[in-house]
Amino acid sequence: MEARNFQTAKEMVEDNNWLLPTLNGEPRYQKPPLPTWLTAFSVLLFNSKSIIFYRIPAILLLFIIGITSYFFSLKIKFNRNESIINGLITLSSIYIIAIVFEAPWDIFAHGFMFLAIYFLFSSLENKFNLKQNILIGLLIGFSIMSKGPISIYVLLIPFLLSYLLVYKKININISNLIQILFVSIISGSLWYIYIYSQDNQTLVDIISLETENWSNYNVKPFYYYWDFFINSGIWLIPAIASLIFPFINSKISINKNYLLTSYWVIFSVILLSLIPEKKTRYIMPVLIPLALNTGFYINYIIKYSKQKSITSIWPIYLNFVLISIASLIIPIIYAYNYGFSFFSIITIIVALSFIYNFYKRDFDNVIYLKIILFFSMINFALPQMYSNTNTNYTSTDLFHQDIKELKLYSDYKITADLIWNLNKKVRKLELSKINDSIFVLISNKNFDAKNVNIIENKLLIKKKIKLNFNTTTEENNRYRDRLATNLYILLKK
Repeated sequence: MEARNFQTAKEMVEDNNWLLPTLNGEPRYQKPPLPTWLTAFSVLLFNSKSIIFYRIPAILLLFIIGITSYFFSLKIKFNRNESIINGLITLSSIYIIAIVFEAPWDIFAHGFMFLAIYFLFSSLENKFNLKQNILIGLLIGFSIMSKGPISIYVLLIPFLLSYLLVYKKININISNLIQILFVSIISGSLWYIYIYSQDNQTLVDIISLETENWSNYNVKPFYYYWDFFINSGIWLIPAIASLIFPFINSKISINKNYLLTSYWVIFSVILLSLIPEKKTRYIMPVLIPLALNTGFYINYIIKYSKQKSITSIWPIYLNFVLISIASLIIPIIYAYNYGFSFFSIITIIVALSFIYNFYKRDFDNVIYLKIILFFSMINFALPQMYSNTNTNYTSTDLFHQDIKELKLYSDYKITADLIWNLNKKVRKLELSKINDSIFVLISNKNFDAKNVNIIENKLLIKKKIKLNFNTTTEENNRYRDRLATNLYILLKK
């Protein structure tokens, strides 16, 4: 996914083709272009082809989601400290971070939609006005322009259903509704209208294929997403407890907004489960209301932590005990594999502080230290774990000058990540149909001077390079065979 999206942005910049996006020179209308535009703008702005500048827009959307969680929490009656914790819970939910590195455009669609829901909730609680309606409509339109209507289905509709269930009515008149719908439809559909006017048959074919995939591709059982809380990572146990707590604890009065976020999570999971095509990354938007919901439970625990008699505190205790054990074991394992480092020292100091504050039942500090532990591992351990360990890795410097002025062909359909690594477009074509006197061929076949294809097409092998763009060894489960192939520079006799 990362390679497809980044390659599309790269071609957008190189070919100056902003309205008709391509991948390897072929139309790519499967995804609307707003995230690609933002990524391409980032590359142009910083005038660099470094991978980090392709990621900057997604990282900004990640922070927007965290900041929106903070302000949304204030709206649903959390205080400032509690709202900060909620924002940090959102940002430290493992799959919300992971999806930035996988680089699908989901985070753009759901980030814009969450922002739209924040302003919508604000209007429902106070009063609608034209300026706010236009803003809500534009944000919904931006979400559509990022990944189609998926975020409407998985975030907006569940929110409205939850709001209706908890508050019994939605206070919006027909005039305000029309204004929001009009702006969102116009801003979300203009690109599709343009594509239809320029290349309608390709668009129709792509939409037909994508629609068919919903029911035929990557089909999983209805219950596939029912372990969604695992994707919250370090918040797994409190996340589960937060969904159960408001429905089993009759001794305390449950905040209506707590019920709102609980139902929001439940409706989102149900609606996602109804679609036959299922992928892990589709669960990412559920983690946004789940983080808010987890915040309600943790806030309750912090308030009543000094009361030793309450039974609902045990899940958070279990969570903290497991985090304490992990925080001591992980730096030891890291030091054993990579040597003692600054990360090991920082992690052990934070871990000991975490255990001390846990013992003192100072849960405010414990929550913050838990988040610091998490980001310490993200910043120090993961880069080391995902560093390039493949001694056979092929640097582009090895062949860049040789192929700079040549056209690239392949005898099979190569994938986007290989195109991204080659840094050039590759056309699939049979050897007999290539007319260039000198060209590059990408092939999984092992050609030599005696090969029948070489002889029949009167070709000479000027140079052969074994390509391997994997950053891991073959034993690692991240190794991909498609990234290992052959590059031939061929001459016509």
